[in-house]
Amino acid sequence: MKNETKAVIFDFDMTLADSSYAIHHCSNLLARKFGLKEISREVVLAGIGLPIEDCWRLYWGDFKDEWLSYYRNEFRGVEQTGIRLFPNTVAALEKLRGAGIKTGVVSNRRFARRVLDATELTPYMDVIVGLEDVTNAKPDPEALFKAVGKLGVAAGEAVYVGDTDIDMRTAAAAAVRGVGMTTGNFDEEGLSAAGAWRVCSDLIEVPGLFGLK
Repeated sequence: MKNETKAVIFDFDMTLADSSYAIHHCSNLLARKFGLKEISREVVLAGIGLPIEDCWRLYWGDFKDEWLSYYRNEFRGVEQTGIRLFPNTVAALEKLRGAGIKTGVVSNRRFARRVLDATELTPYMDVIVGLEDVTNAKPDPEALFKAVGKLGVAAGEAVYVGDTDIDMRTAAAAAVRGVGMTTGNFDEEGLSAAGAWRVCSDLIEVPGLFGLK
């Protein structure tokens, strides 16, 4: 399996890092500013993986450009400082890259590179594709196609690691093997039902899928 896999591409939120507490905090700061209903972390987890416009429609039944402008100006930095990498994120990336496997990120975040810079993961990535780089959000496979193309590998030589059904559906649409992570809002059963090739509970398990110890 190791020799067949030349690239492992990751989602970001709840896959490489726990952003749920930071997003929960900042979403409620926004809610207080605009008189919206405050939301629970469970609601935030249900929305992670969606573009921010769809998240807010899930949270509050609406989306306004005014909210987005205010959030970006006032809370984006606060959000980024509250994001925490999962304990084995860097170790897993180092194992993969040490074996010559290319790594990257495909995210429904707009300006995805900024959050990778903030979490100091950019040096570990050969490609970063965010919502600003494509016309269609996941589960459309456009972003994953773009990442695979930039890495110069075939779909069958790539794996996409994510924590949501959206990620697994994106992988299937791109003919890429999907590895589900139970670190987000989906359990093993839900990820398998969405098409996961394998399911892991910790990122350090991912290199082992390709024979790396």
